[in-house]
Amino acid sequence: MPSHALDQRLFERTNSLTDENNSTSASSPARVDLIDGWLEVIEGNASTVIIEEKLKELRDQLKLNHPDPDRVRELLFSLADHTSQVAQGSNTKEQTAGELENLAKTLRKLAGLQVVDNR
Repeated sequence: MPSHALDQRLFERTNSLTDENNSTSASSPARVDLIDGWLEVIEGNASTVIIEEKLKELRDQLKLNHPDPDRVRELLFSLADHTSQVAQGSNTKEQTAGELENLAKTLRKLAGLQVVDNR
C-alpha cells in the first residue's frame, strides 16, 4: 500500500472508535462514511483487493436496519488479519507498517465490542 495514499485522518478516526469516550458511539452513517474513506484510499491496489471486498460487505451490513452482529464481528476480525498481512508485506514502509498494525489492533478491539446499532 503506497504510503502517499494513506490519509492520517482515517487512522485517527478509526482509532477513536475504541476511545473510552467514543467507544462505539459513532453512528452507522458516520461509520459508513469512514469505510467509504478507506475504500477511496485503497481502491485499485492489488494488495488490498480482499480488504476492499470485506469493507464493502461491512458497509452493506452497517446500512441494514438490523445488521448481523456476528457477521460484523467476523468481518472486523477478517479485516484485521488482512490488514496485518499488508503491514508485513515487503513493499510496506516501516512507518506505514506500524500504522497498519495499530489499525489491525483497533479492528480486533472493535470486533470484541458491540459495534452495531440496535435499531
